[in-house]
Amino acid sequence: MTMPANRAPGGQNKLAADLIRYGNLLVSRGLVTGTGGNISARVPGQDAFLITPSGIPYLEIQADDMVQVSLSGRKLAGKRKPSIEQHLHRLIYRARSDVKAVVHTHAVFSAAIAATRQDLPPILDTIVAAFGGGIKTADYASIGTLELAQNAVAALGTRDAVLLANHGAVCTGADLAQAFDRAELLEASAKTYIFSHLIGRPVVLAPEIVEKEAQDLAQRYGQDNK
Repeated sequence: MTMPANRAPGGQNKLAADLIRYGNLLVSRGLVTGTGGNISARVPGQDAFLITPSGIPYLEIQADDMVQVSLSGRKLAGKRKPSIEQHLHRLIYRARSDVKAVVHTHAVFSAAIAATRQDLPPILDTIVAAFGGGIKTADYASIGTLELAQNAVAALGTRDAVLLANHGAVCTGADLAQAFDRAELLEASAKTYIFSHLIGRPVVLAPEIVEKEAQDLAQRYGQDNK
């Protein structure tokens, strides 16, 4: 039975608390300003996700401000309007069953590259380790539109980050912690890329090196899940 839309999401206390925590971190780490950006997490066992509300500063958001939205786009629970970018999150979840969390930022250096509509090439081995290669910039579309969401999904592909032309960045993960970590790493990588142009021209790792290192790191990096 679907909860009425005028009620706060029930049974999602932990998820809502995590969204509040990482929303506050977005502000403290300088990845957003004001009410910019948005974050969400897939609701376990349901074709739905919990997302931050539209137009409320992160430091003021309470658990019952979160909004539950179905993957078909229907508001399931919550007293607030969902983020204007709900389509962006929804279409990513629909396209990628492996994605459990989405973090959308307006981080300065990532946005600077997106403003030029360039891709972020694999100039660092850490980019390869975290994302499997370079990060694409999606074609431009207006904020909050279905077209923006469709463009983002197309450019994201099987990677875990995408830049939005003249807008910002999106990172995905198996949970909010991973999506947030990738957002921070993407911003740090974008900063390095921009700064490297001040002292010369960054050397992009060759495709064969990217493929080899991506496969190698997938086997050697992190802890065994045994």
